[in-house]
Amino acid sequence: MPLKYLTVAEDIERKIREGVCPPQSKLPTTDELCEQYGVSRITVRKAMDVLSERGFVIKRRGSGTYVKDIDPSSDDSESQVVESYSATARHEGHVADTQVLEFSVIGATGRVAERLRVGEGTPVYSIVRLRSVNDSQGLVSYTWIPVAIVPNLTKRNAADSLYRHVEVGLGLTVSSTHRSIRAVMPTLEEQVWLRLPEDVPVLEIDQVTFLSDGRLFEYSVLHRDTRDWSFKCVNT
Repeated sequence: MPLKYLTVAEDIERKIREGVCPPQSKLPTTDELCEQYGVSRITVRKAMDVLSERGFVIKRRGSGTYVKDIDPSSDDSESQVVESYSATARHEGHVADTQVLEFSVIGATGRVAERLRVGEGTPVYSIVRLRSVNDSQGLVSYTWIPVAIVPNLTKRNAADSLYRHVEVGLGLTVSSTHRSIRAVMPTLEEQVWLRLPEDVPVLEIDQVTFLSDGRLFEYSVLHRDTRDWSFKCVNT
């Protein structure tokens, strides 16, 4: 027999996926959920923890629990804490460098509009960057950010740290990311940028990133050199 908190979590997840609880909507209070499901407050809290870990909801202190602005039909619902490329390199004792290859404002179309959950033609920053650590070309990042959420973004911000600009410059908090990972073959440009032999694949990381208020603010596709990088994960 399923544990009660898992039953509650899975029913709320179903409602989120079916659109009964739409993105950025506030979930009922703990007391209301207790009455609705006939369970204790501890059971509801555990259910909320499960939904938070799965990346479906976000808790706002003093306000309540809200549905994240995710695509409920997407499989990349795993939520992870976000750290910038520069910060990760610094914590590992390395020096990160960024070369901005493209910086422009375009109208969102196709997959970009779909992944950012914005209308076709919505103004977004389109940023292409070459990221490296200790002079070793590490990855090419393709990033799109709605202008309305992060106004006045500059090429200099992109060369420094987008997340630092968002958090320090705008007072927002980058909260979590949902990502999927697969191996793909690089483009001819990427082979040059990353100094790759023809037969070496790259790791494609397709991700969307959220602010602490649940808003989706960034869509990125990272193509990473696999020769000097590995992915480590611990499941508990």
